[in-house]
Amino acid sequence: MVDDLHRKIASGTIDPLYVLCGEAYPRDQLAAAIKQAVVGDQASAFNMDTFAGKETTAASILSAARTMPMFGDKRLVVVSDVHAMAADQLSGLLDYLADPSPYCCLLMIGEKVDLRLKFFAAARKRGALQRFEPLKDRQVPRWVADEAGRQRIALKPGAAEAIADAVGADMAQLASALEQLSLFAGGQPVTVADVEQLLAKTRQRSIFELTNAVGRRDRRQAMLILRRMTDSRESGIRIVAMLARHVRQLWQAKELVAAQTGEKEIAQAIGVHPFFVRDIVGQARDFDVQTLARTHRALFDADRTLKSSKLSDELVLDRLVLALCA
Repeated sequence: MVDDLHRKIASGTIDPLYVLCGEAYPRDQLAAAIKQAVVGDQASAFNMDTFAGKETTAASILSAARTMPMFGDKRLVVVSDVHAMAADQLSGLLDYLADPSPYCCLLMIGEKVDLRLKFFAAARKRGALQRFEPLKDRQVPRWVADEAGRQRIALKPGAAEAIADAVGADMAQLASALEQLSLFAGGQPVTVADVEQLLAKTRQRSIFELTNAVGRRDRRQAMLILRRMTDSRESGIRIVAMLARHVRQLWQAKELVAAQTGEKEIAQAIGVHPFFVRDIVGQARDFDVQTLARTHRALFDADRTLKSSKLSDELVLDRLVLALCA
């Protein structure tokens, strides 16, 4: 769908209205393509107006959108932070949405929008609203492979999965990692070894370090590692989900080692890249079943709290780590 939009815009077919919301990287990439197609590199003051959603009014936007372009075919009117625009001002744009000017492209950009508001509901019905959802962990390797294709970067088998494990689900960080890896590989296909050498197991290593600190009951170190993870823009729910997944893998690995299963078969059974299985097996030996059970229960409670209470992610995570290190 997004690729179709990019192709349509690149061909010169520009819609009169776009409402882009959600995840910043794909949203801003599409917004940049629209701006380039409408006004190019030299954005003329005559043909481009920008407004901040929290401060603007429907009247100001309509006045700019209905002004005829000068020295060009179309005007571009950009409204940032449209999610912060007052509901009554958005309602004032409903008539324009039904009959937009063919000489203007109205580009509205925001974060999460309230689809219960009439304007956003009408924009979605018209097909003008594009929502970019966060990636789920299982979607990341496929997204990495697709983004590599867009950037014309060749990946060797296993590289997309290794990048996903190292970086996480942040699309901007994933795209940046692909660029770095392409330069590192010198134009050759990116291999799992390249990912291992350049990205240094960043994400997986943080989980190992945190669970190791918890296992040693080292509160100070565990809190420092946790803060580093939250500073990297990992959400509380995602951190708990990664920790819970890791604890389940430790539990499975412990049982498989007891059954004298080989490392290759363990990696396949618990769903990790072979690069990580030796570390997981080693850590599993250091955790007894009672500690794993207690940790898993605490993670379950923290996940429920994060999803149902108004407490901040940081407070819930801090309480979790302190409890696990008690």
